[in-house]
Amino acid sequence: MSRAHERTAALLARRIRLGVWWRRALYGVVVALAGSGIGWLLVHFADSLGHDRSELARIAGEAFALRVHGATAIVALIAVGAMLSTHSRLGWALRRNRGSGSLLVVTLFVLIVTGYALYYLVDEASRPPVSLLHWGLGLALVPAFIAHIALGRRSRRGKDALDARPHRGRSPAADARVGQPPPATGPFSKS
Repeated sequence: MSRAHERTAALLARRIRLGVWWRRALYGVVVALAGSGIGWLLVHFADSLGHDRSELARIAGEAFALRVHGATAIVALIAVGAMLSTHSRLGWALRRNRGSGSLLVVTLFVLIVTGYALYYLVDEASRPPVSLLHWGLGLALVPAFIAHIALGRRSRRGKDALDARPHRGRSPAADARVGQPPPATGPFSKS
């Protein structure tokens, strides 16, 4: 077997799907990030939704939501870095979910840049369009994330079905042995 084939076989043997702990942590970060962003939107636009509250209460609510959002964004940056170094790299090498994964990476990059710009760079005149882009992409990220997970599960089920089907040119006995070690032969085998 050539070196390229060995590398491909080793890649295929590895799992792209995250472990349970990582998956739950990532889902928690996404929920906290989206929840704090949506919370900020609700507090910010509460007056236009018909809620009557003081300006001080609105500012305090926005500040709290932004603190939670900023802290969660730091954790999300760490998670994105971990994803890019393992999960994304392996998925790209195996040519699985490239479209939805690329969409997530580009969206996250734009969210990082617009978040940084909102905090450090923009003035009051340029804030509304940057803010609109940031929260629009943030709201769109949640369904894109869910779609990426669903596509990954669907492609994995398809791969499992392909692995389980009989291979042409092999006997039923050979198909039954797929995934099992070869039978022992030689002087030390049990007969």
